[in-house]
Amino acid sequence: MFQYLADKLGAGALVVSQLLLTAFVGTDPYFQDVRLEVSGDRLFCSAQLVESFTPDLDMLLQSGDTVIIHFEVDLVNAENDSVVAIADWEHQFCYSLLEDDYTVYRSEHDKTSNIYSLEEAKKEWVTIENALFCRMRVMEDDSRYFLRISAFLDEMDMPGITKRINLMSFWNRIRPVHISEPFMKRQLVL
Repeated sequence: MFQYLADKLGAGALVVSQLLLTAFVGTDPYFQDVRLEVSGDRLFCSAQLVESFTPDLDMLLQSGDTVIIHFEVDLVNAENDSVVAIADWEHQFCYSLLEDDYTVYRSEHDKTSNIYSLEEAKKEWVTIENALFCRMRVMEDDSRYFLRISAFLDEMDMPGITKRINLMSFWNRIRPVHISEPFMKRQLVL
């Protein structure tokens, strides 16, 4: 039991040392399956962030620390580049050393899931599914709009380290952004 805990705690220390002392290879995540769906007068958003994990990030996710990813979604009027609706959600990922399970909290549904597979937990962590985004009344009938969605990782405090760790290093310090093709309100309801 103690060896198991030591191995898991050692993973966090290893990730920190790699972040601080070496140049590791990050990844370039991007969004896929970005969808807007209408139900009544409400607009719902779904998306998945892919190519977002590295072996180093996987080790950090299994360290027992809470790792947070933020999603920001904007509905933008394409004619004057003004934002007409904004949503932001956070997903928290935490591995329990004692329970040997993963807890994923998704703020858009205020829901926490306990998952026993690392791969399933990772998929849950990077997926937005039918999240209420805004009401249709914010859109004008004859205007064109586009959806902009982005994500970023929180910085982290690590015990014994005075400087915060920039987790965006796992993503080559680049925030993934997806911008949809322009559309009109009537196209969403057809």
